[in-house]
Amino acid sequence: MKVRLRYFSFIQDFTNKSFEEIETECKTVDCLLGQLSSLYGEEFLKVIKNGLGSVRITILVNGKANVNNINDGDEIAFLPPPSGGELYVSKRFDLLEEIKKFREKAPPEAGSLVIYLGFVKGIVENHKVYELKYEAYEEYTRRRFKEIIDEVKKKYNDLVDLQIIHVIDNMKPGEDVLLIMALGKGRKDAIHAVEETLELVKHTTGIWKLEIRDDGEFWVVAGNTRVRRNEKGSST
Repeated sequence: MKVRLRYFSFIQDFTNKSFEEIETECKTVDCLLGQLSSLYGEEFLKVIKNGLGSVRITILVNGKANVNNINDGDEIAFLPPPSGGELYVSKRFDLLEEIKKFREKAPPEAGSLVIYLGFVKGIVENHKVYELKYEAYEEYTRRRFKEIIDEVKKKYNDLVDLQIIHVIDNMKPGEDVLLIMALGKGRKDAIHAVEETLELVKHTTGIWKLEIRDDGEFWVVAGNTRVRRNEKGSST
C-alpha cells in the first residue's frame, strides 16, 4: 500500500524533503518508523521516538494524534511543537483594513475591541535577523484555529467574537505576521481571550519558522527553542 509522509521543521534536515509518498507493507506507525530508519538512519529514529533535547515529536495520522494503525492512502505527519482563524499563505494582510472590517462586525452589546499584533524582530539574542521563513501544516492548523476560537468563546461569556490571522510566507524584520482580535461586551474577557488565544496559537498549531540571521539558520520550535539547521544533534 502507499502512504503519504509530511516532514516539518528540523525533521526535514534528516529527510532532505518535506513530503514523500512511499510503498509499505506496514500496518502500524511503529513498523513504519523501522522502515524509515533504514532510509534516514538510527539518529532519525532516535529523534522521532525520544525528541531532540527537550523538544518532543508528535506523529499525526490523518491529523489525529495517538493513532498507531495505518491504512492505504493515509497521511502521516511528523511535527515538532510549533513556534506559534485564517492562514494568509504567500500574501500579506492590511492591518488597518482587517481591524476596520472586524470592528464593523460589532453588535450593539459589544463595547471593546482588543488587538494583538505580532511582527518580525530585527534582533534576536544580539544577532541580526535577515528573514523568517514560515511553514505550516495547513489542514491541521486551519482546524486548530477553528477549535481554538470555539474553545475560547465557550470559556469567556462576555466575548462576542474572535479572529486569528497568521501569514505563512518569507517575512522580513518589521513585517506583520500574526493578528488576533477580540470583541467583548467589556474589556476583561476580551483581554483574557486574546492572551489565551495567543498562547494556544504559539503552542498547539502546526506553524514553524526558520530564522535566518547573521550567525546561521535556526528552526524555531516549542515556543522559543532554537535548533541550528543541519546540526541535528545540537540546539541552542
